[in-house]
Amino acid sequence: MADADNAFEEEEIEAATPIEEVVAAKKLLAERCKEAGIALEEITVPYEEPRLRVGMKCGRNTRWLNLWTDDNSIMRLLSIPFEKYSYLSGLEAVCSYADGTIEAAIRPLAPVIGPSSYMLRRLFGFDPQNDQFDIESAKISVPATQEGLPHIEISPASEVFTRLARPPGRKRVTLKLTGCHVSTHDTALALLNKAAGSILFQLDLLTDFPVGLEKERRHFPGARKPRRQQNQATELQYPKIQFENAPLSLYWYGRSATGMPLLQFLAFYQAIEFYFPIYSQSEAQRKLKAILKDPTFRGDRDTDIARLLAAIHISRSGAFGDERSQLRATLMECSDSDELRRFMGEDAERKEFFLNKAKALPYHKIPLANTSVDLRNDVADRIYDIRCKIVHTKADSRDGDIELLLPFTPEAEQLSFDIELVQHLAQLVLVAGSTPFNVHS
Repeated sequence: MADADNAFEEEEIEAATPIEEVVAAKKLLAERCKEAGIALEEITVPYEEPRLRVGMKCGRNTRWLNLWTDDNSIMRLLSIPFEKYSYLSGLEAVCSYADGTIEAAIRPLAPVIGPSSYMLRRLFGFDPQNDQFDIESAKISVPATQEGLPHIEISPASEVFTRLARPPGRKRVTLKLTGCHVSTHDTALALLNKAAGSILFQLDLLTDFPVGLEKERRHFPGARKPRRQQNQATELQYPKIQFENAPLSLYWYGRSATGMPLLQFLAFYQAIEFYFPIYSQSEAQRKLKAILKDPTFRGDRDTDIARLLAAIHISRSGAFGDERSQLRATLMECSDSDELRRFMGEDAERKEFFLNKAKALPYHKIPLANTSVDLRNDVADRIYDIRCKIVHTKADSRDGDIELLLPFTPEAEQLSFDIELVQHLAQLVLVAGSTPFNVHS
């Protein structure tokens, strides 16, 4: 059914509203916002049509809904009881405490090639060739099994959600909870996450079609533009060096994992980790030489033998020392402190992050402002802290338990500059570990 298919591909298109109706609508909107205690602002940008923005409640914050005066967005908002709704943090989701309803957009987690109707076919058995199929009434309904539990439904988005979601007007499929006994943002968000986690995991098991809650569309540093933008033609040199296949594959995996910060960070870290046995051995050799040259060292004394054993502790990977010291040894061999300082300061946003914003995050701080400090051990400690939070291990006996860093959280999204740093380190280590280019080897 082509019309139903197109309905999920395009935003609504309507004729422009006459100016006198826009003026009247703006006045009515201002009155309704004032009565409900909702902020309303008019934004004027040079060379653009003026717009309004409505400050809807979103937990302890405000989420702004833009309305353009040259289309029907104001009229569409006035057609719904928007005053009764608030947003849920981090998600494209709305909640009405008065009505006991929660509605959240869902989307495929795996890449989908083709029209959005693919999701409709998987969820509802939608057949574009079936003229009798009513897409608007399609739904999966899961009634509550006992009193006090919400009714669950998966179906095309309601009119209210379509008006309030961003971008407004785009057709979506939503998860709806009705009969909810919630009165605060946090309890509503917790209920939504519990219900979605259970019902969508069950859906994945039954259909092999992974679907998740759609995240709020907002700007994070991870959406930064490429650092190097060139208009001139690129000139390549004939290869002089070649790289180990395994760490290079991990590096490319990290480069391809855009939008998945934890996976991206770990891929670059593992590219560096590949070289731990090589560079930690050099460090272990230096430690052994220093111990053996000590005039007080005696081979028949147990404490001195213990010093030797501690210096050459071998991990399961064949590297020497614990993982933190292996990372430090690798960066000491493959990077230069001045070059790291230059990299961290060459981009204004990156420099500001590591100088100021990074202080609020629970990772090792890099003393970038102290120009006399060798940054390599501090950089290694920060990278290792983040790695431990991602894989949820104990760093060592000094660190104790490490709090888990979860996907799809603001903390994960704030890794962008640290990802740039570990990517740069992976590049340095790959170059340092390269060999002369040889087609016969």
